[in-house]
Amino acid sequence: MDKLRTIDYGLLRELLKNCRRSDRELARSLGISQPTITRRRAILEKGFMDGYVVIPKWKEVGLEVLAFSFVKHKIKFAKPEVTKQVFKKVEEWMSNQPNVILAIDGQGMGWDGVFVSFHKNYTDFIEFIRKHDNELSERLIERESFVSVISPMTVKKPFHLKYLAKVI
Repeated sequence: MDKLRTIDYGLLRELLKNCRRSDRELARSLGISQPTITRRRAILEKGFMDGYVVIPKWKEVGLEVLAFSFVKHKIKFAKPEVTKQVFKKVEEWMSNQPNVILAIDGQGMGWDGVFVSFHKNYTDFIEFIRKHDNELSERLIERESFVSVISPMTVKKPFHLKYLAKVI
């Protein structure tokens, strides 16, 4: 697999800002030939990118609630062979939830993992959480959620990946 070059980081930054630009526009912006951009973009797409993303205006498309749910699970106390089976079931469950956009293990504040989900409204969120707690109860010790209504009053910085262009 190729390694990222300086040009690749520049191209990746430009794609994060706006991935809808043509290779010709990207080449002009970076001061590089269009065939080089096309070739490097193909390499990025194959080995360094998971895809292109549309970020909707959440409320306008009918999603009013964003939730961060923290979990403490029993898995850490299980034998390795049991842990692998349990994690597979949790991964399958999370993968089958279209409103969950991220589920990740971690450490901190006494929690073992977190998942992020969008919901049409608070009732939809409650139904989802009941389903989660019910179907994964044998694996859970505790779950707490931080819930926010998506509105101009609550959003201080809108979610977008373009901000990462300054980090990469």
